[in-house]
Amino acid sequence: MRKITLISIVNFVLFMIPFKVFAHSTEETTSESVMNYWSIGFLASLIILIIFIIMLFLNKIALKKLDLKNKKSRKKAQVMLKRNKIYITVSAITSLLTLFFLIMLNLGGDEKVTFTHIHGLGYTSSGEELYVPSHDGLIVFKNGHWTAPEDTNKHDYMGFSMYEDGFYSSGHPSPNSNLKNPLGIIKSTDQGQTIEKLDLYGEIDFHGMTVGYETEDIYVFNPTQNSRMNQPGLYYSSDKTKTWGKSEMTGVSGQATSLAAHPIKKGVMVIGTNQGLFLSEDYGDNFEKLSVTGKVTAVSFGHQNQLLVSTQNEKVNLLQFNLDTNEFKKLNIPNLSNDAITYIQQNPANKKELVFTTNSKNIYISYDDGETWEKSVDKGEVESH
Repeated sequence: MRKITLISIVNFVLFMIPFKVFAHSTEETTSESVMNYWSIGFLASLIILIIFIIMLFLNKIALKKLDLKNKKSRKKAQVMLKRNKIYITVSAITSLLTLFFLIMLNLGGDEKVTFTHIHGLGYTSSGEELYVPSHDGLIVFKNGHWTAPEDTNKHDYMGFSMYEDGFYSSGHPSPNSNLKNPLGIIKSTDQGQTIEKLDLYGEIDFHGMTVGYETEDIYVFNPTQNSRMNQPGLYYSSDKTKTWGKSEMTGVSGQATSLAAHPIKKGVMVIGTNQGLFLSEDYGDNFEKLSVTGKVTAVSFGHQNQLLVSTQNEKVNLLQFNLDTNEFKKLNIPNLSNDAITYIQQNPANKKELVFTTNSKNIYISYDDGETWEKSVDKGEVESH
């Protein structure tokens, strides 16, 4: 009886933990704490349920073995029958608790994820996961749900670029990290669980950086002189930061707003400015102005030798630009008044899947090559469906 009372108290304490979590956690840590609680509560309730079912089963077996003709056995049987009722009652209560924790665990995913900032966008090579670096780590979209993985570093990634085996980035380490600030250029092949320091560690934070998805050509807008680059400007590396070259940028006009590297063609990259879009085929030395007018706010290479370009004139436009024909197609997008597209990507495995983010921290996804769009994140908050 004492064991039963103790387990009931444990269940009650487990049930009451969320109120403590909400009372004493900050807004940023509440989501993670509550999700941990639901997981622990579910496992604890499930274990207790299994224990009581086993005890009930063993008690019934022992009851069948009793000789009820014997007076002493009959008294023992009465005690065991009462015990069975207790086991059944506790099992029923624990079953409900287990179901409750399971429901809360499943409901706790999307609603708890918040984007404080959006610093990039990229798909894994399988196309099954979409990664978005926010101010405090990576947020992942998979199977229709947004999650903030607990097993990844909570760094403030900037200049984020996915490639076929992981991602490259720059930025700042998380507050509880012992890494130097800034990160310089880093690389991860396990989706952020660990990072490899490549270059300029502790020196530079590159906000403007892009990497070829398969070529791994790296391009950066260097803001100031450092130990590897003797002046500001556009630099490139074709050997994973072992050496750097400075691009001449001949033919580019306007203030740079975005840049992108071709996924499979080495030396090919584009720069978007407030005066248009410029293509280079020699690592940024010489540029050709493409037939895209207006201020370019975002650009990326698709995986079919085309560009995805967002321009902002009187309204926001999203274009698919064919590099073979030098022609573009305007995609139908939602009304983005008082907003602008900041990042665009195409799924490498499913070419009809497109995604873009906006200044207002909205995220839209299309599964039909831009014909229709679903708003997945609204002003940094995950949409409920």
